[in-house]
Amino acid sequence: MPASTATFPEAVFLRRPDDTGYGFFFHGDEDFRYAADSFARPILKSFQGEPIPGQPDPIEHLKIAIATFIGQAFDHAIPAEVGPEGVSRAVAAGVRTTFQHGMPRVVVVERRDGHLKIRPGAEFLTHPGFPLAVVVDADAHGGEARFFSNPGQYRTIGESEPTARCWLPQIVYRLYARTPSVIAGRPDVDRSTGKHNVTCRGLSFGRQAALEERHP
Repeated sequence: MPASTATFPEAVFLRRPDDTGYGFFFHGDEDFRYAADSFARPILKSFQGEPIPGQPDPIEHLKIAIATFIGQAFDHAIPAEVGPEGVSRAVAAGVRTTFQHGMPRVVVVERRDGHLKIRPGAEFLTHPGFPLAVVVDADAHGGEARFFSNPGQYRTIGESEPTARCWLPQIVYRLYARTPSVIAGRPDVDRSTGKHNVTCRGLSFGRQAALEERHP
């Protein structure tokens, strides 16, 4: 991924080994800073005042707090009241501490051999014709996501029966023959009829990417 002068990532994906996780979208520098600060500031504020002998370095303490919180997200241990939005703030803080000079357009958070790895998500700029990530865009910054490494894996899930934990990829597969690398679906309720529906959008990150409807 080329060097960037951006100050915020457009998307950050937390991907577990089982291809579940989260997708988060940031709408500008101010939005990203607010998310990161809402996690980091309370921690750093606890270090204000006279230094205490043996006290850890504030930034190192913040990094440990970020790693601990994100580790809980990998372990499916985030409390329901915290939810994806709480995870998005820890992730934003982690991304900001990692990329201090030039922010990638897309970032991936992984866990390998028990260690967190935050890296540029160059693969999401390739747009192979099927979604590498399908995100339930239900909160302020996104929500739970399902990831795909190849068309066969996507087709298998797309043709399967929807479940309470995995239903959006099936909708996307039914609606679209070709997609950008990321599809976000926002659940909604028609107030006049009470029916549930989903509004989908594709993210191309400034690249050429087709979103083609599937025809019978």
